[in-house]
Amino acid sequence: MKPLLAICALAIVISGISIMIPQQAAAADNDLFQQMDIGFFSVGGRATYYDPQEGQSRWFGGGQVRLYPFKYLAFEGSADYRREDTAGSRIHTYPVQVSALIYPLGHTRLAPFLLGGGGWYYTTVKGPGNFDDTQNRFGLHAGGGLQFFLSNHVSIDSTYRFIWLEDIQSKDQNIKDKSFNDNGHMITVGLNFHF
Repeated sequence: MKPLLAICALAIVISGISIMIPQQAAAADNDLFQQMDIGFFSVGGRATYYDPQEGQSRWFGGGQVRLYPFKYLAFEGSADYRREDTAGSRIHTYPVQVSALIYPLGHTRLAPFLLGGGGWYYTTVKGPGNFDDTQNRFGLHAGGGLQFFLSNHVSIDSTYRFIWLEDIQSKDQNIKDKSFNDNGHMITVGLNFHF
């Protein structure tokens, strides 16, 4: 049910952004498969929805930088923030991910892509019994996305990725060791500026 709500929210956000597009940009060219001249570099902000197997599903924020060295391949670096309150523990996670994006159609106005990569997850955990720990976790991710170029200099995108992560270590209310499974689904919606 949670992923369905996230997908609905994503559709609403994309619809809202598309309404704000100036008519001139929307009417410039109706060819969705036109190749775009987007430059080598983009930077943008994004909303991130994370649904872990154990924990709360919530929206957070982050940013992304992309390099486009080839027509069919790009590289993304991203940093996000998320917080979970689980079984008496407060967990702050700062995911830093690196991804390769494969654009099978090139940089068309409406460009689907596949993505995969890895990440470093700087995690602080505060729990019962004065438990206070910093953990450096690593994980892999894979998924896909869709990018719409409003012009050669502005695009919106949405991605889905499944993330495989090392468990989070904490204590429960009885001060016994506790492990939280943090694998999960991640959905992003971003606005990018191309240079």
